[in-house]
Amino acid sequence: MSREERLEALENAPPNSWIVFSEDESRVIGVAPTYSEAVDLAAKEGIEDPVLAKTPNEWLVPVL
Repeated sequence: MSREERLEALENAPPNSWIVFSEDESRVIGVAPTYSEAVDLAAKEGIEDPVLAKTPNEWLVPVL
């Protein structure tokens, strides 16, 4: 999975949710509303050491 694909997964996920990636970040396993559900989702898919990413409540544009 490329950097752009990971960014797209983050941008397309619902606000305030958890994205579950495989151990090597080669694929998105799914999206869950809570950390606990994200871990459960990974376990159901046989992923023992998932990479989890939390999406923000809203994306803010940095002001420089």
